[in-house]
Amino acid sequence: MAQPPPGGLDGRVTSSTTLPLLDETVLATTRYLAALTRLDERSLRAPSLLPGWSRAHVVAHLSRNADAFARVLSQAAAAEQASMYESQEARNEDIEATVARCTCEQLVADAEESSRRLEDAWRAGDADPATPYSRVPGGPETFPLSSVGPRRRAEVEIHHADLGIGYLPTDWPPDFAAGLVAQRQGELAAQPDDGPSMVLSSTDVEGLWKLGRGQGPEIHGRIGDLAWWLVGRGDGSSLSCSPGPLPVLGAWR
Repeated sequence: MAQPPPGGLDGRVTSSTTLPLLDETVLATTRYLAALTRLDERSLRAPSLLPGWSRAHVVAHLSRNADAFARVLSQAAAAEQASMYESQEARNEDIEATVARCTCEQLVADAEESSRRLEDAWRAGDADPATPYSRVPGGPETFPLSSVGPRRRAEVEIHHADLGIGYLPTDWPPDFAAGLVAQRQGELAAQPDDGPSMVLSSTDVEGLWKLGRGQGPEIHGRIGDLAWWLVGRGDGSSLSCSPGPLPVLGAWR
């Protein structure tokens, strides 16, 4: 896999801003964009690892997601109420429209341009990191502006693996994979029944995560494979579980 440059997407020297994880997100994006250059029209229209979505859908989603976060940063800088999308319907329609109108070459160019727009908005913004934004206007859930980096990094890393073109969850940076496991630990604990009981043990980094109130099985695996299973990908065949089968987690977002 091509090594990312030391600077930003256009070679600029990367430096942190008041919003976290710019550097890490730029590196993840550089890896993703390099991978897209190996696709052609046929492989791009083939199914991704996400049911019902081609690889073109995944690429289109990531491009429109970059624009959504750039919109949030621009609105926050202008002291406007910030939201990612006009509506869930508009978000879905934009993805489908991008897939329908773009050739492989155009999808790759769109991915590069939207990623650069997001980085530019990120570097130019000076809004308070605590500024709230929502997914859609008036949406019930809000997020602080400081979450843009972690959330965009997760989108890029997870969906890069969803393309099914050689980038595996075991290729994720260990800090990202461990953070994803901890995030899912918190999300499952917030379920009404406190989620399924289990103990997760990583075989390649230090880490032990207790989920649920009961004892539950002990599940062993590489940190990337544990995270991949926790976000609803794969069948968990790379993990070992004792005693009994893997718990049923249900769908992730």
